[in-house]
Amino acid sequence: MKHALTRIIIMLIIAAALLFGSVAAYATDTVDALHNGEPPSYPAPTATAPVNAFEPILPPTFEQPAPELPVVTPDTEPEVAPDLLYPVDVRGVEENGIRWIIKTYELGENENPELIPRAPFKRDGWRFEITDVIKKETSTADMREHSEAVTVETETKDMTDIIGQLTPTLDFADNDGYCGVLALDISTIQVETAGTKTNSYTVSATREYPNLSSADTSLIPKTITDNGRTLTLANVDWKAGNTAAVDYDVLPEYYTAFATYTATGSKTVVTGYVTTAEYKGTITKLITGKTLYIAYFEGTQIATPTPENTPEPVAVTDLPEETQKSANLFPIALCAAIVALCGLAYCLFLRRNVKVVVLKNGKALPIGKTRVALSSTIIDLTKFEGKTSSDSFILVLDRLAAKRLFGKTVTVRYGDRIFQHIVCGDGGKYRFEVDF
Repeated sequence: MKHALTRIIIMLIIAAALLFGSVAAYATDTVDALHNGEPPSYPAPTATAPVNAFEPILPPTFEQPAPELPVVTPDTEPEVAPDLLYPVDVRGVEENGIRWIIKTYELGENENPELIPRAPFKRDGWRFEITDVIKKETSTADMREHSEAVTVETETKDMTDIIGQLTPTLDFADNDGYCGVLALDISTIQVETAGTKTNSYTVSATREYPNLSSADTSLIPKTITDNGRTLTLANVDWKAGNTAAVDYDVLPEYYTAFATYTATGSKTVVTGYVTTAEYKGTITKLITGKTLYIAYFEGTQIATPTPENTPEPVAVTDLPEETQKSANLFPIALCAAIVALCGLAYCLFLRRNVKVVVLKNGKALPIGKTRVALSSTIIDLTKFEGKTSSDSFILVLDRLAAKRLFGKTVTVRYGDRIFQHIVCGDGGKYRFEVDF
């Protein structure tokens, strides 16, 4: 920076010396002419044209027909320029010494974001230019209570076993876009019989008949009644008692009969149970709203021109009219040349040509500007330490810097950390990210 400032001062001194010399020479010639009565000579205008001069023949003129205006018929309506969008909120903020105006636009589904005004404007001595437009979707939640009945088959009607088979919660979603998590309501559990079937079985009973004279089944009853059910004789077992010899034969004195009676029984058996329970809770549906576009305008203070003491004009009546015009125009040309030189020096050596942006809560927020010298290609961000908690920056080179640095390696300093990047674009502003 010191070398650049030195070069600017030297250039301004040289330009001032050249201009001062020209003014001094011009003033000396004018004063000598006034004192010596020798006004500057001017070529006398020629009164007549040369012999071989001729009057130019003008080409014939023709009347140009008036342009036909387009005829508007009921079928062809003239195009109407679309109306610009108006913001729903405008607020001014100042952060890190930078003044912003933030405009929020709320657009419907059929509205074009390209109609958002982006032209610079002036307000309260500041000029504001747009830097970023951020899109943000909005939505609302529609909530309502819902109950969902669930039916399951169980093998038992024991409430403990049934609750163990049911899940505590249920994920719910319907075709209308509502969804949520429902919880089991134990008080709504109902158990019903799913079905029955009839099973057959055999019922048997045994009877003992002692002291029978012979082993004759006719001496035994053919049916009996047991617990209200009639059983039929199915089998008899005989047992002889107290044998005696008669005519060389051993004969029993009596018989005991053991009779078995049977019958077919049936019973109805439950095949299963059907359990019904309800899950209750709140379900939600997201309804897409309008889209928000947030436009950021960065402010630059407009410099107030300082009034200068201008000398009173001196009337020069003895000079010709053309000399007076030259004397009046020369100071204007002198001032214009000095302003042009100063502007050129500012553009080459002092203008801040790098905008520094950080990301804060998902928003791109400019925090200032700095300068990259085209000779050293160094961007120093150390002065921004403490102004932001983020170590990630977005650097935007203006069009002139991007063109002059195309293909060159730029070194970015942030304290004792260094980041290097090769500039790859020269068609306009160039943007790249730096993460320390």
